[in-house]
Amino acid sequence: MTQSGNFKFHTPIFRVNNRQENIEFYQNTLGFKLLTEENALAVFTDWADHQSLFVIEESPAYRCRAVEGPKKINKVVIKVSDPLEIEYLLARDDHQAKAIFQGENGYAFETVSPENGLILMHAEDDLSTLKTIEYADVEENEDFKGVSDFTVQSLTLNVVDTVKAAFFYDNLFGEELPLSIHFEKAEGPDLQVTPDQTWDLEILEFKVAEDYDLVALHDKLEEEQFSSYLDSKGHLLALTDMSNIEVWLTK
Repeated sequence: MTQSGNFKFHTPIFRVNNRQENIEFYQNTLGFKLLTEENALAVFTDWADHQSLFVIEESPAYRCRAVEGPKKINKVVIKVSDPLEIEYLLARDDHQAKAIFQGENGYAFETVSPENGLILMHAEDDLSTLKTIEYADVEENEDFKGVSDFTVQSLTLNVVDTVKAAFFYDNLFGEELPLSIHFEKAEGPDLQVTPDQTWDLEILEFKVAEDYDLVALHDKLEEEQFSSYLDSKGHLLALTDMSNIEVWLTK
């Protein structure tokens, strides 16, 4: 969980087609631990109770569909603390790695999810040190179950207008955005559809401090003509960004 001032980034939520196929990918390729399944949701965490979190939501083909053209999500960057765990993941199944890198701390790799989402797994302090290599010299660890912790470090989003996309998050969080979000200009028919239509990034959930005034933020957004929903207890504020990705602020 990444924190900045009053805000913590809690989890992304991705709509997926085949839940079991995705569960196997996140468990085996990324080393996540399946924490719970409830209705359509599958919630992942780490193997050392460090409160890492990643959520997928199953939406079968009769209710949802594949994205036409570029997806809203361009790339997900996930950082683990122990570089050896990257080696163990590669040793478990290096065929899932679409690219392998060498950094100052160890190996890193890119892989593609069942919904065609690009994911970078690494343990680096500086991503600029990563250099592409053809082969990783790794040995399997039979006692390795999965990663001891992970952080969703950054997201790159494909957007129609990079300026408007950046303004939305700057206006909402100011200098306290607890997640690195990058924007790539793109064109496609599904870049601004509602999140219930396609298998793509659906929700970005953030936690706010207990004493943070969500009512005041809601009023501010309404004055600025950003439509938002506030629950009756003042514990959940929800709105959508310029790409129709839902943003939740919860206590």
